[in-house]
Amino acid sequence: MKTVPASIQAALDEGVTTVCDCWIVTRADASRFGFTDHDHDLVFEGVTCRAGSGFGGSDVAAEAGLAPDQGGLVGALDDDVLRRDDLEAGIWSGARVESWRVDWASDPPVGVKTGQGELGEIRRVDHRFEAELLGLAHRLGRVCGRVFARRCDAVLGDHRCSVDGSHPGFALGCDQAFTTCRDRFANTLNFRGFPHMVGNDVLQASPASEPVRDGSSRGLVG
Repeated sequence: MKTVPASIQAALDEGVTTVCDCWIVTRADASRFGFTDHDHDLVFEGVTCRAGSGFGGSDVAAEAGLAPDQGGLVGALDDDVLRRDDLEAGIWSGARVESWRVDWASDPPVGVKTGQGELGEIRRVDHRFEAELLGLAHRLGRVCGRVFARRCDAVLGDHRCSVDGSHPGFALGCDQAFTTCRDRFANTLNFRGFPHMVGNDVLQASPASEPVRDGSSRGLVG
């Protein structure tokens, strides 16, 4: 349960408009930046929260359980901090975002954290950016390390696959099977699966239960 500072609770109870929203963004390089929808810059949590950048958030869709919360952020591309080249280079991707409700009339300003997450996909729309704001639970869905499976875990055409988009079979797609990689793309050197991995049926079989004993692979290639 969140503890709301007394000054903020008093302002909310009285309906006085001395409360604003602030966002503190920490990039992977540990650089911290602040933004606010207040009409003046505001120093909060040791960070100068810049006003007038167009930086703001949309409603966050939260669900019970471990489903990741998801919202959005928007802002101006011509801001001194949110530069177009940096956004396109991915410098802001994965940055941690903290949302705060702040009483700017207090000295120093006090606030209560209303949410946190990290930046996901960032898109350029006209002269503004739009970014996914992902809840911390989305980390549970990340794939860490390699996936040990018979089928390839690369995406057709990415740097791990290396099949060029001009390949005549590219439009047919790929089902991540070894035979498809071999016969359609002649790309077995870059196959990112384990086609000879044995299944549970082979692991549980006894020598007498195998009808064919010719020394070939026990795993199925496909």
